[in-house]
Amino acid sequence: MRRSAACVAIVVATTLLAVIGCASRGQTGYGPLTLYAPATGNPMPGALYARAIQLRGNGSYHNRMYATFECYVNGRPAFPIYESKDSGKKWKKISDVTDQVNGWGMRYQPFLYELPAAVGNLSAGTVLCAGNSIPSDLSETKIDIYKSTDALRTWTFVSSVASGGRADPSGDFDPVWEPFLMVANDRLICYYSDETDPSYSQKLVHKTSADGVSWSAAVNDVALSARRLRPGMATVAQMADGNYIMTYEVVDTGKSYFKTSANPESWTPADEGTAFGNGGAPYVAVMADGKIVATSYGSDTIYENTGNGTGSWTRAAGTIGRGYSRALVPLASGRLFVISGGDIGVYKNLVTYGDMAP
Repeated sequence: MRRSAACVAIVVATTLLAVIGCASRGQTGYGPLTLYAPATGNPMPGALYARAIQLRGNGSYHNRMYATFECYVNGRPAFPIYESKDSGKKWKKISDVTDQVNGWGMRYQPFLYELPAAVGNLSAGTVLCAGNSIPSDLSETKIDIYKSTDALRTWTFVSSVASGGRADPSGDFDPVWEPFLMVANDRLICYYSDETDPSYSQKLVHKTSADGVSWSAAVNDVALSARRLRPGMATVAQMADGNYIMTYEVVDTGKSYFKTSANPESWTPADEGTAFGNGGAPYVAVMADGKIVATSYGSDTIYENTGNGTGSWTRAAGTIGRGYSRALVPLASGRLFVISGGDIGVYKNLVTYGDMAP
């Protein structure tokens, strides 16, 4: 959940569950390199919560990469879009995702997603950007979706998924947070963190849409009976066996968790899941060879599993340092791209990145 991981004491990785082994590995390739450094005079933390994708469609932009992040500026914020034509080595800014409907700005938690199949009138290959539109006084939160059909050069508003209260996790302000998009079951799914239900401090939910415009009612994914437990920051990937894995944090335990399901719309909400790393703010992806890779906030480790979520996990040294919600992109080359918007509490974060052999 928003900034909640900052309230959790970061415990070093030596306290990981016994089921997780440890392996170190040297890195080759590039990184750590810097994609963005905030200008002098920009407000802290400068940047945070970076995300990236590599396009997989068959058009002329096949395998190009795009990145975005929370960008802290004086004035109305937007999500900057950077492009790489060489699998992530060099980057150039090409556009901004701006708030076209609220007059607030696009402030927190951007997420980029390329549609693998058509959804309503949204054709396969359309790139979506979901994010939290929030006014300067942080009084409201609104998860909005924009689309681009011209390689992320221009953006058009599509729909609003959910709305909530003040962007503050410290009390009963009822915000919504942290969207994550996926297409499955012939629908677009938006997972997000939800504080609007008075029965829970926070829970993970999803909504579905057959056209990207009209959205279903929210369905619980992780909703824990102890009110103090706050699951948040869901990411989801399909595993090699066809099942799905979801990672998320549970604040007040200070750990990252995962659970699996045959259906990405059904997660047994009362199941807390299995802890795999300290510090929260996790991210999960699946490599082309079926290996599951994941991050957690507590260290720069990359967690790996080759058993579709069963059996032991190992750890490999990451290519960039520990960061708040580092994102992972399996590359067409078989390597793993890692990007970070920096750490919480740092005055001026850099957006850093690198690649590694998982």
